[in-house]
Amino acid sequence: MLDAGDPAPDFDLDGTDGERTGAYRLSAAAQRAPVLVAFYTADFEPRCRAFLEALRDTDWADLTDAIAVLGVAPGTIDDHRQFATDLELPFPLLVDHPGVDGQFGVQRPDGSTRRAAFLVDRRCRVTFSWADPEPGSETAVAPDIAPIRSAVAGLRESGKE
Repeated sequence: MLDAGDPAPDFDLDGTDGERTGAYRLSAAAQRAPVLVAFYTADFEPRCRAFLEALRDTDWADLTDAIAVLGVAPGTIDDHRQFATDLELPFPLLVDHPGVDGQFGVQRPDGSTRRAAFLVDRRCRVTFSWADPEPGSETAVAPDIAPIRSAVAGLRESGKE
C-alpha cells in the first residue's frame, strides 16, 4: 500500500456524480486542490455504503478550504450512477477498470478492492494513507474515518491546501 511521500499513480477513469458522466484525471484534480481518493469494494455493499456515507456526512469545509473527493471502485457507470444517486453523494464515483487499486496497493489477492483512502497533494504525492481494518463480517458499520478527517484538517495547519 502506498504511504506518505510516495508518488500517486495518475489515472484517467470514467465516473459519474449521479447526474453527469465524464472522465476524471487525478493530476488535473490535484492541480486545483488536494484530493482524497477513496477506494471501496463494491456498490451497494453495506460496509461500503457506510464508508461512503461517512465521507458524505463529513463537513470538509470545516476542515479545509479546498478538497476534492473521488470514490473509486470496480463496477459499471450505471451502477455507480444509481449508487451515487441513492446516497446523494456530493462527489463522483469512478469506475476502476484498469486496476488503479493495484497501483495504490489496495487490491486483495482475490482481486477485490480494500476500503482505503489516500490524500494526494498538488504535486501528486501521497501525504496520508489509511485502510479500513479487514472486516470480520459484512455488517453496515461505518469505519472510523477520524484519521482521514485529521489528515485533511492538517492541510490547513501546514499551509498545503
